Amino acid sequence: MRIVVTGGSGMLGHNLLRQAVLSHEVWGSYHTHRVDVQGCAMFAMDVTAEADSRDQLKAIRPHCVVHTAGLTDVDLCERSPQTARAINSEGTRITATIAEEMGAQLIYLSTDYVFDGEKGDYSERDAPSPVNHYGKSKLLGEELARQSCSRLLIIRTTMFGRKIPPRAGMMESLVEALRRGEAVARFADQYFSPLYTGQLSALILRFIELGLTGLFHVGSSEKVSRFGFAEAVAQAFAPGKAKIHAVPFRQIEGSAMRPRDTSLVSKATEERLGVQLPTWRAGLAQLKRDWENLPEEGVSR
Repeated sequence: MRIVVTGGSGMLGHNLLRQAVLSHEVWGSYHTHRVDVQGCAMFAMDVTAEADSRDQLKAIRPHCVVHTAGLTDVDLCERSPQTARAINSEGTRITATIAEEMGAQLIYLSTDYVFDGEKGDYSERDAPSPVNHYGKSKLLGEELARQSCSRLLIIRTTMFGRKIPPRAGMMESLVEALRRGEAVARFADQYFSPLYTGQLSALILRFIELGLTGLFHVGSSEKVSRFGFAEAVAQAFAPGKAKIHAVPFRQIEGSAMRPRDTSLVSKATEERLGVQLPTWRAGLAQLKRDWENLPEEGVSR
């Protein structure tokens, strides 16, 4: 099967490419941060540039486009909502439109942040109500994708993993702070159900192989607080060094609003894929095993 992964230099996209290339013909797009994946053709593409995206994708004519590209910096989305809409909403519409023109399946990676966090344990039947511009732009992306592509799969999820060097993300920053013995505070009553990008990539490939469409929540089999997750990271990566403090959830002045509990119920995914979704602890153990194996030489500087 011919598969294109947009956002191939991102945390999820890169991991997905490395797994997909083992059994499929795979291309990956990037915006400005080029990476190389053995056996995968990489190409530059701006998902907001419709004409160029159409030319690039139609030259490949994939059977499936996995749209992982997006602006995921929640505070940047809040400061620049027009940019968030351009990338997360309009970029998704463009990708979905081109997928429809090619008769390809589109898989759109959405987020648990489409919910306001007042309830928690959200299923696909719960009504979205985002509290920040990131969530709003991703929800609009869902709506535009539905209008534009008939073979559409929307995956709402949240994830953790390691970014491609030399870039660093939240996980790298947390691990470095813990190893330096810095004091780290995390909310004891803010919950989510994260998957490791390696786990999520394997599930996405299973969705592709089954040709499923519709809306699915894909999260870990149990939820965890931000404090509980950070505590487990400390035990895995900085035993005996970490100084972690639990604090009550509150909004932070000058930052985008965050929902308190965005945990997802993923029973529909388990039923349709015929699998039991993994725990976040299993994902953290897998991340630790993979941590030192990420090939820095795959980054073009």
